[in-house]
Amino acid sequence: MSQLDHVKASKNLQAVLDSMQSETDVALLKEYHKLYKKEISLFKRSWAAAWLFMYYDQREIPAGPVIRGNNHQDNNKSTDVESALPEEESKRLFISIGKNRRLYPRELIALIISKTSASKEDIGIIRILDNYSFVQVRDTKADELIEVLNGIRFRGRTLTVNYAKLKGDDS
Repeated sequence: MSQLDHVKASKNLQAVLDSMQSETDVALLKEYHKLYKKEISLFKRSWAAAWLFMYYDQREIPAGPVIRGNNHQDNNKSTDVESALPEEESKRLFISIGKNRRLYPRELIALIISKTSASKEDIGIIRILDNYSFVQVRDTKADELIEVLNGIRFRGRTLTVNYAKLKGDDS
């Protein structure tokens, strides 16, 4: 019988919770949740969840982007994905959708890749706030992204995509 590595298990549990918040396909998770509730009695659900976590924990901590929540002065919570592009090779774009539409970095990356010629390597830091987002993109792809994504319907909303303005910049 093996001993529980509490530090590793705690890190894995935090990785699961972070992934659930930032990378999960919400519709798919709802389907799994519905099946879980249907197939497992109320009294056995926590044991089933513990067993699934134990099974997961016996593997390595998942690799992926570093994701952190961040409180800003205006008290909007954001999600930052750190894989910054060099400033001299990138532009920051404003996108008029955010957490209030349950947008996660993975979905924003998928939208950009599916509609444009950009690849994952052309996308840098993503900041998702409550009502809008900022995306760092390679400057050679910025105009294409604005042209293709501006005005399309996504999550029941017509997107506005343009160059981000610096705070206090009225131009």
